[in-house]
Amino acid sequence: MNKEFKFSIKSKLFISVCLTAAICVSLPLGFAYYLLKADLVADVHKSVQERIRLSKRIYFKNSDVATKGRVSLVSAMLGTEVGFITVDGKVEVAPSWSLGNSLSLSRAEILNTKDGEPGISVINDPHDGEEMLAAIKVEKSSLSPAGYLVIKESLNGLEERMGMILKVFFWALPIVALVCYGVIRFVTMQLTSSVESMVRTAEAVGQGNYRRRIRTFPDKEFVPLANAINWMAERIDDHVSIITGQKNKIQAVLNGMWDGVMVLDGDCRIQSVNRALHDIFPGIQNETGRTPLEIIPSPDLYDACKELVSQEGPEAKAVQVVLPNGRVYDVNIVRSPHTSDPGQGPGAIAVFHDISKIKRLETVRQDFVANVSHELRTPLTSVKGYAETLLADPPPPESVQRNFLATIEKNANHMCKIVDDLLNLSRLESGHEKVDLLPIDPSDALREAWEACSALAGIRNVELKRSFNKGDFLVKADSGQLMQLFRNLLENAIKYGPEDNPIYVEHAVAEGRLQLSVIDEGPGIPTADQSRIFERFYSVEKFRRNEFGSTGLGLAISRHIVSNHGGDIFVQCPPKGRRQGTAFVFTLALL
Repeated sequence: MNKEFKFSIKSKLFISVCLTAAICVSLPLGFAYYLLKADLVADVHKSVQERIRLSKRIYFKNSDVATKGRVSLVSAMLGTEVGFITVDGKVEVAPSWSLGNSLSLSRAEILNTKDGEPGISVINDPHDGEEMLAAIKVEKSSLSPAGYLVIKESLNGLEERMGMILKVFFWALPIVALVCYGVIRFVTMQLTSSVESMVRTAEAVGQGNYRRRIRTFPDKEFVPLANAINWMAERIDDHVSIITGQKNKIQAVLNGMWDGVMVLDGDCRIQSVNRALHDIFPGIQNETGRTPLEIIPSPDLYDACKELVSQEGPEAKAVQVVLPNGRVYDVNIVRSPHTSDPGQGPGAIAVFHDISKIKRLETVRQDFVANVSHELRTPLTSVKGYAETLLADPPPPESVQRNFLATIEKNANHMCKIVDDLLNLSRLESGHEKVDLLPIDPSDALREAWEACSALAGIRNVELKRSFNKGDFLVKADSGQLMQLFRNLLENAIKYGPEDNPIYVEHAVAEGRLQLSVIDEGPGIPTADQSRIFERFYSVEKFRRNEFGSTGLGLAISRHIVSNHGGDIFVQCPPKGRRQGTAFVFTLALL
């Protein structure tokens, strides 16, 4: 709502009427004042002329008297001081009023005398106010030289009378304004009530109460306006209902999408986003009005948006955005002229499609092919080389042949183990492997797994220490898969832990689940490798895999076994409460 101060209609009407009344009153009064002042000044001017002429006649009647005597007689008869200055500029009689303004031939009233006619000038004395001076020339006589008689007439009386008129004029204006206010208040009282009723209805509609109507019709002059406001409110109510319904449908569609949607205006600033984009970029719903580059660290995305919203931009464009967390998105951007205000140019809609899984699967597939090829190539090369040597002519000695055949058997067994592990992993991933979840004692599975690893444990002089015994608790699991899980983790601990050091299997119970930890005291796994150790064929120390005949699939199989049992598996380096070593921790459901 516009908060700028505006004059009300009543105020405007009052000001207009007052101005009109003031003009109507001021013009005649001002004109009358001007005419009256002109008449009064003319009267004073005429009176001064008559008096200066009378002073000349009196001056010549006393021709037998010297100049000063004549001037004294004139002053006495006129009742005012008269001055006299000769045509040579000598002041014969200086009246008291000329002390601050001495007589001289250069004075205006003397210069204005022509052909025996008096000269008049008006001066503004700082002490006596405005004054009128008159001078008339007298000819030379036997006892006095030629010169000028000068008299003064004060205009203070005139100014006082004009001041009284001005006071009456200025007192008339407030009275006129007061009368105008009373008349206007009486006239506009009903008008204000009608306008306020319509204003309240318009404000209610503006605030979202589209069902508000003007029920009491105002004066007949406002009936068309009231009907127009009611009709406008009805139309707005209908349009808002339609727009709200369409908006809700569109928002429901957008929120139901798996892909993130971002709506941009003509300045490439975010207008709105859907729920999926909230999940991709938490808090982005609070960033409306900002550019995508301020939220998403992708200059390519921002450049594509700017290009698209330009006047000559393409209709659509696609870019790929890689986020710092490793997620990858295909972003399709299309022009949308309906996403911006008129005159702002077209907007755009950006759709974020998550292709992280596809990218990861492509990487896994490429790594899988490369790793399988590498894992099989090494033993196959060895088998091929020894076989060619055995087939050579002449053949090698029998003792050498037996060694070669043993090596061939060892590599063949390694390849069989790789193939078996791959098939096992494939069955686990596909879900075709039957899982019989039965109540079992995990100590039995641990015992069977340790017996399978006993040969390797004996070579490295490693013993097993556990924190639980048979009958302590039961878990819901598949005995075969649980034994394989223990075996994979124990084999890793034996192979990569230090010789002559024990392996620990510890347990903890929390929230109805059993947490088991297989712990060794080895050097641990670097932090950079911990997020990838459950991938196929991934190994931290690849140079040691051939030393133990490892296929690189044990941890990947273990992860799928735990997942099939509804648990989690993760690594801790160092284990909780220890300074070094590695702990593989997994959870199972307790009975």
